[in-house]
Amino acid sequence: MGGTVSTEQRVLDVVLSLAEYDTLPELLHHVVESACELVDAPYGALAVINGHRELLEFTAEDDGQVHITSGDPRSIGVADFLGAPVIVDDKTYGNLYLTGKAEFTDQDRDVLTALATAAGSAIGHLDRYEQTRKREAWLRAAAEVTTDLLTGTNGRDALYLVARTVRRTANANFSAVVLPDHNGDLVIEVTDGGTYDAEGMRVPREGTVSYRVYESGQAECHDAGSVPTVPGPCAVVPLTVGDRTIGVLILARPEGEPSFDGPELIEAFAAQAALVLEFTRAQGDTERLAVLEDRDRIARDLHDLVIQRLFGLGLGLQGLTGMSTRPQLSERISEFVEEVDHTIREIRRTIFSLQEPPSGGTSLRGQLLNAVHESARLLGFEPDVSLEGPLDTVVPEQLRPDLLATLREALTNIVRHARAQHVSVAVSVNRTMTRLELVVKDDGRGLPLADDSGGAPHHAGGLANMAARARRHHGDCAVDSIPGAGVGITWFVPLVLQEATWR
Repeated sequence: MGGTVSTEQRVLDVVLSLAEYDTLPELLHHVVESACELVDAPYGALAVINGHRELLEFTAEDDGQVHITSGDPRSIGVADFLGAPVIVDDKTYGNLYLTGKAEFTDQDRDVLTALATAAGSAIGHLDRYEQTRKREAWLRAAAEVTTDLLTGTNGRDALYLVARTVRRTANANFSAVVLPDHNGDLVIEVTDGGTYDAEGMRVPREGTVSYRVYESGQAECHDAGSVPTVPGPCAVVPLTVGDRTIGVLILARPEGEPSFDGPELIEAFAAQAALVLEFTRAQGDTERLAVLEDRDRIARDLHDLVIQRLFGLGLGLQGLTGMSTRPQLSERISEFVEEVDHTIREIRRTIFSLQEPPSGGTSLRGQLLNAVHESARLLGFEPDVSLEGPLDTVVPEQLRPDLLATLREALTNIVRHARAQHVSVAVSVNRTMTRLELVVKDDGRGLPLADDSGGAPHHAGGLANMAARARRHHGDCAVDSIPGAGVGITWFVPLVLQEATWR
């Protein structure tokens, strides 16, 4: 009896000691060593057959199992062995078995069964603890990213923050944030870790995990060698906001490293990060819109109030020149008038700069205004300009060079031949957005009439060029001229046909 009690006590001591281990490899090795000691077997092994193998330090055997062993199997000459299943949460986690003993007794079987049962309970407890620890780590990571993004981190810095945080939390050596561009093609926006720079690379549409995840919205985890371009294990997780997928996260580990387990925690982090990224993007758009509205209001106020008052002041000063009998005073007033005109031109340039897009590129409106300003220096005065309709949004890119070339040629002809005192330029898109029209008028000498021999009027070559540019886009160019009363040029293109040709 004393021997039996002693064995039970030893088993109880081993069972109690299982709670002391906080890493799975150490726990499994202790289970095997304790089983060998309790049953007095020279060799023992624990074959792990489920998904916990990524937590172990092991080398996989040919049978696909993971063997945690104790003793030297080469010294064993007995084929008989004793085994017991290790059950974790009603599922078979592995098999604990012993061999090398001449004969196993019923007591040995009871001891091994008790130890396997206790081991299953300890493994399950440790697994739940590990899952809780991981969950807490991901919650902390999501909270840190959310705080940083909501307190000022934005743009590419925000994407780098997400990539860096997800890589560290997932114990990966490489991460990437992949987003669609304006054409809908996936592009690697930022990366963290790894040994090569993949930023800016486009992701092929055919046969790639990233596109499959982006289109399905379902995360995928792959073992080493499953993805041709990735030697080690990888995980691809969608960045979702509601029912929309705005991009994907890619995580990878080197070849030989453990695979990523269930992606649920990574998905939760990605969903939180995507929501905050979308919020900060919308917040940035709102702030930019407010700035643009302020700029537009300032431009309107300058045009409608300041310039109009300056015009009135200039006209009043011009009226005084005729009332003065002193040439010196008249000359001084003329200088003031010229200064007022100069101020008006400077304010107009400010208005035009306020109306330019913040991206730094020049809009169609800006290009048209620049062309008019270039001619003002040669004309000696500022032409009147009218720009109406959604020019920057509905006029296709391939039409704009011909529109600008026509405007420049019309203004150049006025500079060279018209001797005009007033020029007006009007560019408009009609309300139905089906017609683009350019009208340039001057009060100069007009076009000379053709001679009696039927020759073409002067400047006909330039007018023919304008007409050719219009007809290239299914439009036309009309000229209205009265000798001594100026020229009016109307250049127009149907936008419906132009849009169809563009597409």
